[in-house]
Amino acid sequence: MKFELVDRQGYIPDLNYGGAGQELACFVPSDYSFTQISYENGEGEVSIDNHIWHFFFTQEGIGIRLLDGIVSLKEAEKFILSVKSHIWGDAHQQVQIFLAGITPK
Repeated sequence: MKFELVDRQGYIPDLNYGGAGQELACFVPSDYSFTQISYENGEGEVSIDNHIWHFFFTQEGIGIRLLDGIVSLKEAEKFILSVKSHIWGDAHQQVQIFLAGITPK
């Protein structure tokens, strides 16, 4: 399952990466406890409640992919909305959430 957070104006705030081993704290909302699994060039994987999430940049915004674990659509939506608020803030209304896949050629 892959989601994209896309600002209509193409705006992504400056991200404040955490310290060593916690760099991806810039993506993970503070009310979620996480263990960072990998990090490279501003992207990587974290474990949250036995689920592996991958954070990465897309051409239009920020991508979030569930790599391992099962969540309901409602649980995924709650998490993605929390990530959106964590990065852009609660007042920013220009961010759209997409469920993304591969476009057939």
